[in-house]
Amino acid sequence: MTKKYLRMTLNERIQHLNLAVNFTLLVITGFTLSFPTAFWASPITDVPMGMTFRGFLHRLCGVALLFLSGYHILYLGFTARGRRIAKDMIPGLKDAIDLWETLKNNLYINRPAKLIKMPRFNFREKLEYLGLIWGTMVMTVTGFILWFKTEWLQFFPMWTWDVARAIHFYEAILATLTIIVWHFYSVVFNPDIYPMSWAWITGDLTEHEMKRNMGWNWKRSGSAGGELKEFGEAAAVGGGRVHPIRRERE
Repeated sequence: MTKKYLRMTLNERIQHLNLAVNFTLLVITGFTLSFPTAFWASPITDVPMGMTFRGFLHRLCGVALLFLSGYHILYLGFTARGRRIAKDMIPGLKDAIDLWETLKNNLYINRPAKLIKMPRFNFREKLEYLGLIWGTMVMTVTGFILWFKTEWLQFFPMWTWDVARAIHFYEAILATLTIIVWHFYSVVFNPDIYPMSWAWITGDLTEHEMKRNMGWNWKRSGSAGGELKEFGEAAAVGGGRVHPIRRERE
């Protein structure tokens, strides 16, 4: 029986699903305003009061994402596992070294390609996480400026509102491309994990996946308190069951 290890607790998987749903709806309803004649916008634009509903849903998802961000901050600050995640997400020297070695592998400087053993959260995940924080802050501020246009213009000139609209639009494009090009490759289209990493659904990784993806200090890569736990032991911090499957071969 292959061991399975906790990667995401039920709480974290619910947060991730909430983020995925709200982000997707924000992208669809947001770009529908900019591209109302696009074929994918027709289910919204072709129905009565469709654009009115679009605006309501866009704002609703924005507020939901703001509340999710607040909850996530509380989770990071007031739970042992959350504080460990926050600590492990801080970039360090090893991340810079891993990035450099990855570039050398991709540019065929390292021949043969060097096996890079990365920590619990690799440099890609840390950059994406920091980008999520930055993007959420920018979209929240500019989104409220666009929402409360009348109130904003009582204190600031019109050109500031136009700047906020431009920033909101181009940051939305950047965030969407980041998910499609970067995140989807990392968790779906990467040949090492295709058709996808199931951790966002099941919450667990096999020992083979742990050794392959986090070979550096992998036994201390993934649970509350910094010590990796098997799935049965991890139930106390939101884990699940161990499922019997055939032993994987290296």
